[in-house]
Amino acid sequence: MGNRRMGLKRMEALLEAVDRDLDLANSTLTNCTITTNQACTFSGFLATANDKGFSAGPAAISGLTPVVMTTATVADTSFVTAGKYVQVSTDAQTITLPSVVIGASIIIVCTAADAGALLTISPQAGDKFLCDFGNAGGTDNKDIILAKVTQKQYDYVHLVGMSADGWAIVDKRGTWTDET
Repeated sequence: MGNRRMGLKRMEALLEAVDRDLDLANSTLTNCTITTNQACTFSGFLATANDKGFSAGPAAISGLTPVVMTTATVADTSFVTAGKYVQVSTDAQTITLPSVVIGASIIIVCTAADAGALLTISPQAGDKFLCDFGNAGGTDNKDIILAKVTQKQYDYVHLVGMSADGWAIVDKRGTWTDET
């Protein structure tokens, strides 16, 4: 047996012969990029309201009961009751938060169809969002806004009263911006 070299053409032919689908069941891909000129189908991600932890109708998220807001400006603080969340489905809503209560948790969910509602969350005049969406210190009496053009059904913001100064934004879904 002698020393046998394999040419590039032969190597390419062998690799083509091995062409097969990869079984990635139970695999996790991190920081991956998929580049193709072919149509792709993806599954197993959050595609429906139920997948997102929300369900349609009077049922609730994670066992919470919705408090539905339907007026143009809402200053009603009944939603600060344990076991409730705010559900907004109409356009041009402003939710005025109560004065900060340390430890209070408020979830506000926009259930309008995609690009169907502008939603503004407004703290009390002496309160603020402790850290704004630009990762800067918040400013008293500045709102956070879910723009109608970028709004998707079930976008939400979760706020927690962290200090007498203001609310912490602990979670969100969607493209929210700060009032300028």
